[in-house]
Amino acid sequence: DLKIYVYSSELKEKHVITDGHLKPIHSFALSNDGTMLAAGDARDVCVYKTADYSKVVGKSKWCFHLQKIEALAWSKDDKVIASGGADDSIYLWSIAKMKRIHYRFAHRGGVVGLAFKEDTPGMTMVSVGRDSCVVQWEVTEDVNKKFG
Repeated sequence: DLKIYVYSSELKEKHVITDGHLKPIHSFALSNDGTMLAAGDARDVCVYKTADYSKVVGKSKWCFHLQKIEALAWSKDDKVIASGGADDSIYLWSIAKMKRIHYRFAHRGGVVGLAFKEDTPGMTMVSVGRDSCVVQWEVTEDVNKKFG
């Protein structure tokens, strides 16, 4: 129904985000500090504040995937979101700069999992795809150059 239902720890409905997406939602990721929620649908990545569920990034702002977004991950500093889609692409998104980095042909058949490594200096991302491959990406230089 294109809505996001938020529940309390007692499994009681706490909030419903009703106008966030135009397509069915396929992925979620909560920021490391718990203050933001990213959601991915067939093309859009939207970001909400968890305090009041207001939009940080609304629909049609980050809509560059060509097929459904199957994986989302936050960097360890919560400044960058990675999205991976069935279109073989990975995007890195900067909330502060509202810019993106695109990695084409990351996994043949699509990206199904993403995570940022926490035990390394800089910014290292790991992706998993339908091609049965796990790839480690050192993205620190790209992020610094594009996002500042």
